[in-house]
Amino acid sequence: MKKINKIKLLILSAIISFAACDTVDFGDTNVNPNAPSNAVPSLLLTSVQRGMSAYIANTTSNLYVQYLSNGQYDEESRYETLNWSSDDAYAQLQDIAEIIKINTNDETKVSAQAYGSNGNQIAAATILKVWYFQLMTERWGYLPYSEANDAANFLKPKYDSQEDIYMGLFAELDMALGMINSGNGPDGDILFGGDMTKWRTFANTIKMVMGLRLSKADPTTGRAKFNEARTGAISSNAQNIQYTYLTEDTNDNPWQDRFESRKDYLLSDVFVNVLIGSGTNVAPEDPRLAKFAEPATTSSTFVGAPYGKSNSATANYSFITDNIIFTGDAPLMIYTYAEVLFARAEAAAKGWTTENAASLYGQAITASMQQWGVSAGDITTYVTANPYSGISDIAYEKWVSLYLQGYNSWAEWRRFKAEGTNSKIPLVIAADLLSNATGIPQRHAYSATAKGNNEVNYNAAISAQGADELDTKLWLFK
Repeated sequence: MKKINKIKLLILSAIISFAACDTVDFGDTNVNPNAPSNAVPSLLLTSVQRGMSAYIANTTSNLYVQYLSNGQYDEESRYETLNWSSDDAYAQLQDIAEIIKINTNDETKVSAQAYGSNGNQIAAATILKVWYFQLMTERWGYLPYSEANDAANFLKPKYDSQEDIYMGLFAELDMALGMINSGNGPDGDILFGGDMTKWRTFANTIKMVMGLRLSKADPTTGRAKFNEARTGAISSNAQNIQYTYLTEDTNDNPWQDRFESRKDYLLSDVFVNVLIGSGTNVAPEDPRLAKFAEPATTSSTFVGAPYGKSNSATANYSFITDNIIFTGDAPLMIYTYAEVLFARAEAAAKGWTTENAASLYGQAITASMQQWGVSAGDITTYVTANPYSGISDIAYEKWVSLYLQGYNSWAEWRRFKAEGTNSKIPLVIAADLLSNATGIPQRHAYSATAKGNNEVNYNAAISAQGADELDTKLWLFK
């Protein structure tokens, strides 16, 4: 995957260098640097799914929500990077568009049925498009969406508002759900093996999560979308949606790769200390800590590294569990049953449903602990000692349960902060922040070339959304 991405970016650079200044495109929003002359939809689907790994195993977002601290080099936890390129994501979206085109074009759709029914291939591709775009707009806000990946008609695509993107994604999800049929699922599907029942669950879970994301910005729409998807979302730990890696280096767990050469990521003191709670550094109150992490080498106790600081004596601190950083085929989670249960608990507390918030809260903690292999007795002890008292409890426990699901957790933290229900999530503001940040980032700034490549539409987006800075709050999280 790393080689594929490098090739994509090299080709993209060549295209941009060759083009005249007044015809430069917005990155590869409208250029597919990877499409073969005779594209095979199954290969494109596999490539798009493998591209998800870069986001599922992202380091920066896990530092934002302070599950982790840096080792010797602390710049990432001090928000050194201001400008973030969306080129790779748009390259994946171009491949998705190609899958859809192959399955709708009169000249290719019949032969494409060799790789699964047209409807199911289009549905799977569209669901992946929604997954990518949701993540993207929650990072940048305004983005080319309605005019993206269409160079023939929109060389310099407009930036759509986050609200318009969200509403468009809901429509696309509904379309995809309506297209799922009893025919063969897509070939090349490394997530679900072509099982369209699982694709339906994936789509409903995305829709449910997106509905709850609207709880501050547009609760009326959020409630409606949430309830449309609720009964179709994940309903057990057995249905947890995960990326399953392989042991070979071509598609192994990125955390293992990171720890082969350097130990740059430690558990943060913020996270470790709150999980130790009323317990001790050898017997923490929250039994998940022993599943999340390893005791420090030098003390055989759980010790978090100071957040936002250089921590070169790494043996003094706890690392991510060996079951992840030394296991090439360890899966990483995309969505879990615990997350769905916490969402249902919050929806009940908001009056969006008639379910019982306290009951769902206890079930959610239980599901999270079972996911991590905590014993039944330890689960009972913890749940009994930590009863539900309000949405701030849900916010805290959801943050814990989303461990290593950085982008998802970052979005939820911003939403809870906007609603004023994040008081029990003890994130800190590090000293000496970089990139003019004054706190935990609220978004990512656009690529450094975005303005030069598409100045009129870039300026319109900034005028509407706010300064192209890490501190600017997005529509969802104001």
